[in-house]
Amino acid sequence: MIARQKQMLETCVRVQAFVQEHPVTGPLSYGGAPATLDEVVPRLREHAGAQITGQALSRAELRFQAKMVQQLRDQHMRPIAAIARAQIERDSDVRMPAAIRMPSGSLGVTKILQACDGMIAAARPFEAAFVANGLPADFLARFTAARNELEGVLGGRATLIGTHVGARAGLQVEMRRGRSAIDRIDAVVRAAFAGDDVILARWRAAKRVHQLSGGAARSTDEVKEAA
Repeated sequence: MIARQKQMLETCVRVQAFVQEHPVTGPLSYGGAPATLDEVVPRLREHAGAQITGQALSRAELRFQAKMVQQLRDQHMRPIAAIARAQIERDSDVRMPAAIRMPSGSLGVTKILQACDGMIAAARPFEAAFVANGLPADFLARFTAARNELEGVLGGRATLIGTHVGARAGLQVEMRRGRSAIDRIDAVVRAAFAGDDVILARWRAAKRVHQLSGGAARSTDEVKEAA
């Protein structure tokens, strides 16, 4: 959980405890603000957990994709490119197309998939020659299956990214709700406990958002975070 989300969650929990310990009497009431905090706190935890998990799984998926790309290059593309290069010699009887060559190692997954498609299409008319030069009889079927497997994992990472982005948006919504509820409680506390320096000091401590690095701590009505 990033710093400001952690700060907001801790502040909400402290305010919840303060409201329970210091109920107001008479015409004043906290209204629905405490109930809002009761909703906000578990949702902040849920969204933060989803965000952290989504980020970790997305990174793992990216590493897995890189491994699959390397396997495609080493086990399927490189042998085809090597045989094609040998057959392009001037005195060759096969004359494979010069387009059958290794793609740049810096290409992204989408470009690698396109390169696979091009190599498979270019190699298909010369399938027998590749087999005669040492590749297994089903080398194109294996190549195609590995290419399709890589394409399949792209959807999984897209889903993880969507989960992460959705969790981040949910965190922003709940943080705004939490700040609004605390602001409403703040107005009631100031009026209900006016002149009681002890309780007001406790309230200031409860609603304060402690910064984790640099700068003095500021209260929630002083902290304006970008949505």
